[in-house]
Amino acid sequence: MSFTLSDLLQGMYSGLGQLQVGQASGGEVDALVDETLAGQHADDEWKGGTLFVAAADGEAPEGAYGRVAGYEGSSGTFTLGESLGAAVAAGDIYGLASAYYPLMTMIELANAALRALGDIALVDTVAPEAGSVAGEYTAALAWKRRRPLRIDEVSGNQVVTRHDWEYIPAAPGQNGAIGFESGLTAGCQLRVWYVDVHPRLRVFDDVVSETIAPELAVAAGVVRALQWQQARQEGHDPGLAAKLESADDTLLQARLRFPIWMPRRRARLLAIPRA
Repeated sequence: MSFTLSDLLQGMYSGLGQLQVGQASGGEVDALVDETLAGQHADDEWKGGTLFVAAADGEAPEGAYGRVAGYEGSSGTFTLGESLGAAVAAGDIYGLASAYYPLMTMIELANAALRALGDIALVDTVAPEAGSVAGEYTAALAWKRRRPLRIDEVSGNQVVTRHDWEYIPAAPGQNGAIGFESGLTAGCQLRVWYVDVHPRLRVFDDVVSETIAPELAVAAGVVRALQWQQARQEGHDPGLAAKLESADDTLLQARLRFPIWMPRRRARLLAIPRA
């Protein structure tokens, strides 16, 4: 099962001690009711917080989340600022976090944490454009950050790792090129192995790269969130420093236990021209 942006955010909120879990009595596409909360909280007490549908028997809106736009204390009703895409049903499990760590900020911090973990391995499979069977092939901008690790030529069920290529850089914002010493097979595809920062996660079901263990992603996210909160408080909350120190230790242990997989760069063969 994929580990998504929603899972990462819930893990971060939980690691920060900010996530409360409950069971819905019912709801709509933009509202959730928990009758057990009736009379326990004041109106709009949770306004600005974040509500997740953590479990819905594998059906929508499981994983969806939204910002709490209003709360009715007498009935335990949360009104959301956006649609969850499907109605909340009785029995759905939800997670709730206050506005202390705003949702949009947490999404930015989650992405920053993934980038801070370092490059990850990515693969693009592309078809050379017409006219590129020999000579140079236009390289994607994503491949410019570092020279590709490996290039395979895929023709039907046959895969041949090419060694007779060279990366040709270009000016900022312009595509580079891959130069081949010998022509490509007509109708083939190129499978390009490269490394880059983690792609940006935008919506709740965007998937975190499987090369990053969920425990590592959450630990990195918690550290980022505590750093943000500490800067926001300007050091006025002494408890944050202790929490951040503990979170740093947890992240260090996670890095050791769950190293990010990275393919080895294939050795380039030395071509000796014939006399």
